[in-house]
Amino acid sequence: MSDSTDSPTRLRATIEYDGTSFHGSQLQPGVRTVQREVEAALSKLFARRTRIDLAGRTDAGVHATAQEIAFTPRRRWDPDELARALDAVLPEDVAVRKVREAAADFHPRFDAEARRYRYAIALGGRRRPFRRDRCWSPGWPLDPEALARLAAAIPGEQSFERFARAGQPERGTRCRVRRAAWLFDRPPFAFFEIVADRFLHHMVRYLVGTSVEIAAGRRPFDDFKHLLARETGSRPVFPAPPGGLYLTGVRYASEWNAESALLW
Repeated sequence: MSDSTDSPTRLRATIEYDGTSFHGSQLQPGVRTVQREVEAALSKLFARRTRIDLAGRTDAGVHATAQEIAFTPRRRWDPDELARALDAVLPEDVAVRKVREAAADFHPRFDAEARRYRYAIALGGRRRPFRRDRCWSPGWPLDPEALARLAAAIPGEQSFERFARAGQPERGTRCRVRRAAWLFDRPPFAFFEIVADRFLHHMVRYLVGTSVEIAAGRRPFDDFKHLLARETGSRPVFPAPPGGLYLTGVRYASEWNAESALLW
């Protein structure tokens, strides 16, 4: 229960959303975004305009099972009660996983040590319309060994300039990837999982799309090495569709905000 006599406390929440009908997570004028919906719900509960900070930006059509946000209500709230109240006023394509107290200076973006993404692909078979916004069905036979070899070249600190739609001049193009692997334990699906300290714009989609092209024999295998080395001569990278991409975790102080769970 809220109590007007208590001082406000910084709160953090782990939320999930179906990104299909959103123009991304970050606030943009005139379009529906995750931030706009969450801020509207919190403003209704708190009876005042409320802004949130997010752990990172997801693009239009990209989903999240563990996005982290933070905000400071004017009054103290019990975290469990707030989670229930917020869930009741959010739209059906956004949900709260948990709410907890945070340090007064906590920022979900700047305090994050790593982020984890998972990309879902349907292997083989005919195209299934209901999967369209949940995973990618390339329709090409893929070589699992080729995908594994490509993933093995990704970890470490290096430039992903050729796997980015837009640069970040103030921060450069180098990222430290701690893990990259293809998972084949849930046929007919394959999942690409990657953990890094930061990601460039569309980086995961470019890595997946280009890997799939190579594993399907539609692009030379050595192209991946040339692209990572920022060598000229390779044709532009191929982006995987946004609907297969999920933000599945953010790590703070060596602790993930959610376990890497099944997507469905």
